[in-house]
Amino acid sequence: MQGIVLNIDLKSDTGLIRAADGKRYGFKLSDCETGSPLNGNTVDFEIDDDNQAVKMHVVKTAAKAAFDWLYWLMFSVRGRISREQFIAFFAVALTVLPFPAVAMAWAGLPLLYFVLFWIGSAYVVFCVTVKRFHDSDSSAFWLIATIAVGAVAAAAMFKIIAFSFLTDPVISILCTLFGLFVLFCLYLSFAKGTLGENRYGKQPASCKTIRLK
Repeated sequence: MQGIVLNIDLKSDTGLIRAADGKRYGFKLSDCETGSPLNGNTVDFEIDDDNQAVKMHVVKTAAKAAFDWLYWLMFSVRGRISREQFIAFFAVALTVLPFPAVAMAWAGLPLLYFVLFWIGSAYVVFCVTVKRFHDSDSSAFWLIATIAVGAVAAAAMFKIIAFSFLTDPVISILCTLFGLFVLFCLYLSFAKGTLGENRYGKQPASCKTIRLK
């Protein structure tokens, strides 16, 4: 079984683990076979007859666990995140993103750098938003459809594409659909998640997940 070290008391040579089954198990530091663990470390262990964790091995440090979680949040479309995590991400993103953009402009970098930066940023936002949709058991289809309709409508309005069927009434309909899709996506982004496990994974706890405790 695996769990996360919540607390260590060096004076009493004891500690506490929150296991994957949701239960907490005490342990002795002397029972760790790979040296003394630290708070936030992920450990593998067995349970003895006294319901204590024994034969412990550190399998992941707190820093590695935090890095893995952040990498999953930003670059994976699998799994679910809560409303709190979604709001926290965008609060940080809106605060941080302007700085590299301003720095590149101040440095006079070519336009290509800006394009690559915004494409990368858009992909991260897409991944985070998809996981928020998953929390309400909704498919990412709506987000992809919104992007596609918006892109076609914008391209038609700016004469980037000029197919014969893209008349003014059709463009108006596309713009209306885009607006409706945006509103629906906003609703899904802030909708209450499904309780318990759904087809996209287990229910996310809250922003406390980030603290690894």
